[in-house]
Amino acid sequence: MFDFLTPVVVQTGLCCLATQCIFYVLFAYILPKGPWTDMPGFTAHQVVALPLQAYLAYQGMMAWYFYAHSDNYDAEIFDTPVDRILKLHPTGLQLSEIAVGMQLFWDTPLGFIIPALNDPLKLAHHIGMFLTASQSAGSFGRSIGSYHALFYMGVIEISTLPLVFVDLFHPKHKPWFQYFKGNDSPSFLQPFNEVCRIAFALSFLVVRGILFPYEVFTRWVPDILHVASLSPEERDGAALPSLYLVLSTSVLFSLLQLHWAVLIAKQLLKKFVGGEKKKV
Repeated sequence: MFDFLTPVVVQTGLCCLATQCIFYVLFAYILPKGPWTDMPGFTAHQVVALPLQAYLAYQGMMAWYFYAHSDNYDAEIFDTPVDRILKLHPTGLQLSEIAVGMQLFWDTPLGFIIPALNDPLKLAHHIGMFLTASQSAGSFGRSIGSYHALFYMGVIEISTLPLVFVDLFHPKHKPWFQYFKGNDSPSFLQPFNEVCRIAFALSFLVVRGILFPYEVFTRWVPDILHVASLSPEERDGAALPSLYLVLSTSVLFSLLQLHWAVLIAKQLLKKFVGGEKKKV
């Protein structure tokens, strides 16, 4: 019944949860008073998220863009739609299991518990990510698309790294925003946040606004449709409902990424183009 709770899933989930609790206690009761005292749960979440997302991004980037072109990697093994959807990629499988563990034990539950993380759209995103990752991890059946997981569970996390800091100092998080704007804040904080804002906007537009939908509609969707058209024997146990589930979530995710990318593009235009008009 609990076969989906693999060692990687359980270890990831419990590690995230334990680290969250440790930093919560540290921020709420041990460190001197500051914005972390007023928002210990949210602050601890950001601390846990940063190294986790950095690991996912690094592993995904290396396997997706670099290992595939090295002399020790047999790229032919993932040269066809059937290979890319049905054959197991060890790194992609690991990233998928990590995503399942973090969403099941930590990220999604905290979205319901911590007010600062309670955003309906983000919660829907977390649940959709869990459903997609569980399919590529083979949590409830045959693994589907562990090769593609290198991109969807790994590469795209690049844009979330600067977001950890940008989100921390967002005006909606008043204690951190007031600390950020206050006279007692470190002098490097404002230029650092500005660099993070620009890095987030550019990386999101490139990785999630362009590359994500491109990968979905030119590689992922065609690969899924090809495998879905095969006989049950040729699909090697991959169930049609599972194939259509990941097909649906990928398209919905693409639309969501495009929606967010448009909002970010509008903010950039307002910041730079609007600013120039005011000067004139």
